[in-house]
Amino acid sequence: MRAHRQRLIALYGILLVLLLGADVARRELALASGETILLALAPVDPRSLMQGDYMRLDYAISRELRTLPTPPASLVVRIDPQRVAHWLPGADPQTLAADERRLQPMHQTQIGPDAYFFEEGEAKLLEQARYGEFRLSKEGRMQLIGLADAAGKPLGQRRERW
Repeated sequence: MRAHRQRLIALYGILLVLLLGADVARRELALASGETILLALAPVDPRSLMQGDYMRLDYAISRELRTLPTPPASLVVRIDPQRVAHWLPGADPQTLAADERRLQPMHQTQIGPDAYFFEEGEAKLLEQARYGEFRLSKEGRMQLIGLADAAGKPLGQRRERW
């Protein structure tokens, strides 16, 4: 009985490692081959003094989603020439135009991460942030790689690896 339990625990451990490895590989692929898009940030307290070099993030699209009685499972956005994503409420995620993409929210109304940790000394620079810069995979999953100013120019360090 004890040997059977040990084998079962070992199998679960191997399965967990394989699942985590597949998730890391999926994220690395999205970073390497994903399309770069910008999501407008909604104003929040620019810096958390209690946690050090950390910025709370919110997105204009997330705020719009919070006003709906039932948020959609996936969104359609139009990507403008400056790479900024604009939500198209009611658009069908199955039929996309050339400038449209499907996005998978992290949670019902949370389109992207709510925090951005940065290196010491970058606080003043990142106060100019107006966009979250993401890599978008073909499946509609996003990885935050940095912040950008009002012109879409990257600010500070990039997160090109997961």
